[in-house]
Amino acid sequence: MTDPNIVFGSALCIIAIGYALKSAGFIQEHDGKSLSKFLMHTTFPALVFSTMIRVNITWDLIYLPLIAMLFGMFLSFTAFHLFKNTEPENRGVMTIGSAGFNLGIFAYPLIEGIFGIQGLTYAIMFDLGNSVVNFFVNYGMGNYFSRGPKKDNIAAHIFKRIISLPPLQAMVLGVVVNVLQIKLPVFALDIISTIASGNKPIVLLLMGIYFSVRLSKKSYYRVFQVLSLRYAMGFLVGGICFYLLPFDLGFRNLLMLCLILPVGMTVITYSDELNLNTPLAASLVNISLVISFAIMWIMVTVFHMSAI
Repeated sequence: MTDPNIVFGSALCIIAIGYALKSAGFIQEHDGKSLSKFLMHTTFPALVFSTMIRVNITWDLIYLPLIAMLFGMFLSFTAFHLFKNTEPENRGVMTIGSAGFNLGIFAYPLIEGIFGIQGLTYAIMFDLGNSVVNFFVNYGMGNYFSRGPKKDNIAAHIFKRIISLPPLQAMVLGVVVNVLQIKLPVFALDIISTIASGNKPIVLLLMGIYFSVRLSKKSYYRVFQVLSLRYAMGFLVGGICFYLLPFDLGFRNLLMLCLILPVGMTVITYSDELNLNTPLAASLVNISLVISFAIMWIMVTVFHMSAI
């Protein structure tokens, strides 16, 4: 296990490099979107596949996606009613911004560096349930609040989106290879491993490229409302699970950390697509990135939640 301070410190430096490149004009935010698409179709699925073929798959792992789904649905339901007196374009963002987490473009590099392959396995399984929240629950809520025309056959549209995700396909394929104990050629494994190793620097650079907070003072109160709900419930449910679940310490540590991760990047995509308040969505994502980064660093280094 690597020293957590080195992991967080080096990650912060790479994020700063990405932000500096954007600020200096060498990279534009639309370049970041292209880089993100590249990541989702190459390094990200390679990392997921190479992880799933190496882990010891046990029955307790199924609890992680279930907890992620139930928690995300609970937050979405709570936000839907809590923010009912807010304008539709803001209420939509606040509702979908309350549920779902950013694992792929935030947590994976940090968790991999601190907890290694086993911790990354826990994160990937949690992300499986989180994907259901991000793509089913949040997109459905966003469509409900949309100021534009409503989409027909929304269930079919979302299902098609999910099954076409390269990381999900890589996860399923990796599990099949693992369970059936299929021996892959060393040459192929070396290629996959090399591609997967590029995920961490690309993700951290993307965080710096995307980072930007431009919002009116009035909107900061809405950000405060959403993030207060997310972090308060995250710590509450995470604490209950930590003390009550009969699983090993590493499982409970990772679950606790996953429940305080930042707002998912899909909130920005959906807000733009469905004519909601995109600047508010972007600020939710960016401010939560800073808060979650700081909280994780404190939890791992001060409270020693790096056991796995």
